[in-house]
Amino acid sequence: MEKWIGKVALVTGASAGIGQDVALALANSGMIVIGIARRAELITLLSTKVTGTGKIYAKKCDVSNEAEIMETLNWIRREFGGVDVLINNAGIYRYQFITQSETSDFRDTFNVNVLATCIFIREVVKDMKAREAYGHIVVLNSMLGQRIPDVSVPLFGVYPASKYALVGLTEVLRQELNFLKMPIKVTSVHPGMVETDMIKVFESKLAERLPKLQAKDITASIIHCLETPPEVRIDEITVMPAMK
Repeated sequence: MEKWIGKVALVTGASAGIGQDVALALANSGMIVIGIARRAELITLLSTKVTGTGKIYAKKCDVSNEAEIMETLNWIRREFGGVDVLINNAGIYRYQFITQSETSDFRDTFNVNVLATCIFIREVVKDMKAREAYGHIVVLNSMLGQRIPDVSVPLFGVYPASKYALVGLTEVLRQELNFLKMPIKVTSVHPGMVETDMIKVFESKLAERLPKLQAKDITASIIHCLETPPEVRIDEITVMPAMK
């Protein structure tokens, strides 16, 4: 991680779970980390746990609100000059049968999981271009963005649709960056079930029996991708728990 020491990382959804773990690991590796979430006080608390040479700055931001996203990004530009690494982690899961969902469930899922990701990527690429520097964008996807398992009770709602959308988004982005000859890597990370607050919606015996990853497992995979030399890229990585 030496090449990233002193560089700026933006971690969305940094108040809990994977985002929290990644933010702390990047700061301990020497990066300047801006963690954003609606519960910014949890990120402030996290900043006191940094043992490395980096720092974590907390910023309150609701990623479903474009005005708040832009205000946050402009603050980062003023204070730090822009973003070198984007960890697009923020996401929501609304468990409800598609046929019984409210329109607001559809809208909220796509606003947070897809639209916010598009906005962050668009703006962060501007920062990277302005700096004429190497950058890396990591999009936290899901195994549900690759395949939808056949289960006894359909638990997934429109969440997989939002994750499949991210697959298309990251592939097109990769092609655009290659066409524009911009030295920016894009990695899509597909975790299996991770032991976070999000899986509490799976209040079922099935979820209890399934093997689960820990947030640190996903962090390790992200760090591995960030450590690759300039001539190596990891476009996509799937992380699954070992069966017991």
